Amino acid sequence: MAYDTGSYTHHIGDEPGGVFAVVQGSFGVLGPNLASGVVMGHVHRAGAWFGEGPLIFGTRRLLEFRALEPSTVMHVPLVALERLQHRDPDFRNQIMTLVAHSSLLVSRAVSDLLIRRSEQRIAAVLLRVSGADGLTGPSVTGPVHLTQSIIAELSNCSRHTANVTLKAFEQRGWLEIGYATLTIHSPDGLRSFLTEEN
Repeated sequence: MAYDTGSYTHHIGDEPGGVFAVVQGSFGVLGPNLASGVVMGHVHRAGAWFGEGPLIFGTRRLLEFRALEPSTVMHVPLVALERLQHRDPDFRNQIMTLVAHSSLLVSRAVSDLLIRRSEQRIAAVLLRVSGADGLTGPSVTGPVHLTQSIIAELSNCSRHTANVTLKAFEQRGWLEIGYATLTIHSPDGLRSFLTEEN
């Protein structure tokens, strides 16, 4: 299935559905926030699976996913998943690996937001959403589609702070800013920045 920039696979509260695997492109992961409404907390890239929540919990959709660029996914409908669940006794364990990975991403996102210095928060978020942290997925070597507004939202800071910080990182040679894109050249530089004293 193909999605244009800004289109959604589904919204919070939609009927249960199947799971998706990102083949090409990227999707923002959005969830409810009591203070701000619906906010983006992570970015899924090629190789990521999502949408397993309703299958496990028997609920309506708990999150929504928005294409950040023209993107392609593989979709396994809910009825096919239910057939697999009845046929394969190990199927539930396989689905639970997706739940475990999602839990890891939530933990990383929360951990990043607990970093006090906004500049270091931004560095941590860039490492996570590009996969350059070595924990949350394959690292992206080329440009990643991220606007400064999205980076600000992911990092819980103002767009001005994100803009100034990204320019500083670019001057250090750690990344290159393009039109609605970033290319990370030095994950090591960003990682070392995270351990600097205030």
